[in-house]
Amino acid sequence: MDFKEQATAILSKHLEEWESDPVRMQSGYHYEMSYAVMMKKVERDILQLSVGKVPKSKNTKKNSTPGSGG
Repeated sequence: MDFKEQATAILSKHLEEWESDPVRMQSGYHYEMSYAVMMKKVERDILQLSVGKVPKSKNTKKNSTPGSGG
């Protein structure tokens, strides 16, 4: 599955969850607030997808050894 298909799947999943939430229809405020929250989740998940897996340790990428020039 390529990036575009995965991003579409993420958007679809979050949109379905948002549409099935009855709280969003209580008022205009709830509608807008729930939409904003849903879009933040979509943005976070798509950014994570584009970046890839982030190492758990901040030092994981540091594989150079002293004197090796790298």
